[in-house]
Amino acid sequence: MKKNFLIATFVVAIAEYISLLLSNYSIVISSAIVCILAGLLINHFQISNFENINNILTKNFLKIGVALIGIKISFFEFYNYASISFFIIVLNFVLIFILIKVLNSFFDSNKGMINLIGIGSAVCGITAIMAASSVMNNKKNDITCAVAVITLIGTLSVFFSPFFANLIFEQEQIKAGILLGATIHDTSQVTAAGTIFQNIYGDAQSFNSTISTKLLRNSFLIILIPLLAFYCSSQEQKNKIKFFNLLPPFIIFFILLAVFRSIVDATIEVSMLSNWEKIVSFVSTVSKYLILFALFGLGSSISINDLKGFGFKPFLVGFCISVVLIVSTTIYLKLI
Repeated sequence: MKKNFLIATFVVAIAEYISLLLSNYSIVISSAIVCILAGLLINHFQISNFENINNILTKNFLKIGVALIGIKISFFEFYNYASISFFIIVLNFVLIFILIKVLNSFFDSNKGMINLIGIGSAVCGITAIMAASSVMNNKKNDITCAVAVITLIGTLSVFFSPFFANLIFEQEQIKAGILLGATIHDTSQVTAAGTIFQNIYGDAQSFNSTISTKLLRNSFLIILIPLLAFYCSSQEQKNKIKFFNLLPPFIIFFILLAVFRSIVDATIEVSMLSNWEKIVSFVSTVSKYLILFALFGLGSSISINDLKGFGFKPFLVGFCISVVLIVSTTIYLKLI
């Protein structure tokens, strides 16, 4: 068991190093997808057997990592960012979940995967997929495929969306930033796209609006995950009087941590702000690495042959959702 934990730790560290190194050259490779691919290859070539720790990685580490995400969500920031972007984010949520219903009627056998792709597209990419899967009990193949789709489409968006945003909103670069923040999936991808846009077109305001819009999208996780937990609960659990009986303990901790973050943000003295930001950054980093461990465990528990059956359908689903996001956001921003 110790040997396998050491291998997993080495893979996660290398994946993060590769991601950071390539980002210096404006190459966006998510450490999450590197962890999954490493796990898949190790399992495929039978380099090592991770069955003895897979349950710990994909359940325990994942749940702790999701719970700690709460420290990244501040209602205070949510309020500040809501003025322009709130309506379009809510609208996109509604459109995506309507689209999910439609797509599920066409691809009945892949409902779990489609739901995860929709959730990842609507909120914050891989983080949302992993958080949602922790309460929805999805198949491992569905999770892996959803992560791959979100990563691929988000990566392509990094390189094409900045130019599209400038083409549509050449004289309104704050709106261009909102378009990037509202339509690209993962936070790291949004940051990369915002940086590319700022470097090419030289507008700091666009970057601020990009990040602010993305943070607002991320904040919706605190609404989505408890709702999913409630929806996926058994009827027997729903019949219980106490609301908190419907939520897993790690989701309750997730909510409490977000509330705590919000209270501290609103009341902390300026002299203590730097220390508080360091604490938030540290907890966020721990959360990130725990989820990377979970993704490696996910990859090492799946056979590459099992993934071949998905074909092009998942990527078609992801593409359709992205197109809806871009069109609805563009129309909304043109009208205001």
